[in-house]
Amino acid sequence: MTNAPKRSRKVTSQSRWNDSHPKELWAHQALRSALKKGLLIRGNCEVCGAPNADGHHHDYDRPLDVKWLCRLHHRQIHQQMKKEGNHAL
Repeated sequence: MTNAPKRSRKVTSQSRWNDSHPKELWAHQALRSALKKGLLIRGNCEVCGAPNADGHHHDYDRPLDVKWLCRLHHRQIHQQMKKEGNHAL
C-alpha cells in the first residue's frame, strides 16, 4: 500500500453540472454509447438540415429519444426553454 496523494479533480462548471444533474448525465452517456455501438445513427438538424447534429433530449427518462439539432438550433431551444422557465440548467 502506498501513501500516494489522492488526485483531486479540477472543479469546473462542467463537473459541477455533472454532479448536480445525474439523470441528464446518464441520458447523455446512454446516447453516446448507442451512437458508438451503431444502435442509433446521428441525424441531420431537424430545423436546417445541417450534418452532424447534436441529440436534444426532451425527456431524460427516454435517453434514446432525441431531436437532432445543429449546435446553433440546439442553443436556441435551450435559451427559449430557459426563458420560459422550464429548463433545469
